[in-house]
Amino acid sequence: MKADFGVEYLCGKLKVSVSGYYAWAKRPITQARERRWELAGKVLRIFVDSGRAAGHRKITAELAGEGVHVDRKTVLGVMRDMGIMPPAARAAFRKAAARARTSPDPEDLLERRFESIQPGTVMVGDITYVPTSEGWLYVATVIDLASRMVLGWASGKRQTTTLIVTALRRAIATGHVRPGAIFHSDHGTQYRSKRYAKYCRRHGIRRSMGKNFECWDNAVAESFFSKLKNERLRWIRFTTRGSATREVAAYIRYFNNKRRHQTLGYSTPAETLARLTRLAPTPMPNTAAA
Repeated sequence: MKADFGVEYLCGKLKVSVSGYYAWAKRPITQARERRWELAGKVLRIFVDSGRAAGHRKITAELAGEGVHVDRKTVLGVMRDMGIMPPAARAAFRKAAARARTSPDPEDLLERRFESIQPGTVMVGDITYVPTSEGWLYVATVIDLASRMVLGWASGKRQTTTLIVTALRRAIATGHVRPGAIFHSDHGTQYRSKRYAKYCRRHGIRRSMGKNFECWDNAVAESFFSKLKNERLRWIRFTTRGSATREVAAYIRYFNNKRRHQTLGYSTPAETLARLTRLAPTPMPNTAAA
């Protein structure tokens, strides 16, 4: 390609030094190097003719159709040497690289044992969505397992890390979350984000996650959303996210302060929290939606 581009320009594109190129060029030309160069030229031609879409398997098949029989791994190595890759492979590479940069998911500290006798020590949460004429309204929750109280929640038009951090921050603001508490969730990208992990570390929250695609591993959080939708939201058509947010807030007040739970011996979460913390039962503050 030196006939069309200067050596310095090509070395810059390939991210190699000019001196390194000339040192390489002075090496003796062997038959193996000549065959490799010839193969590289054919691979590049087929790749360009395909609109830069062909991967190493299709290029290997095309070479075989031209009478050039070579192992597909050799073709892959040639393509890597030249830095050429089809869009699909680039996307897969980026996803793999992103997964490699992500810290391992935390282990399951609950293993479906959704029990606690001390408020603020074990919590669960998740994100759900509510349809409105303006689009989805996303709702994130933080639920205390000992009292079944919704300690914190947040809503917004986007399913972001900010949503779950806001819900957890509001739960902590109630004063009922104890140091070293466990927060259990699913494997949603928001709960796997570095920002969320950093926030939990800063506030002494231990993260826990169930298995992928196992709704029963977060059954309490899923159960709350089922009650929210079946008892209140399913029968209402919301024109705005604001109206949906107000209805969610009203249900959470009812859920915390008036709804009697079979798992609590038909007490309310507020009564149970008061009994377990030896405080007089008082309504939980209504946290505003994000």
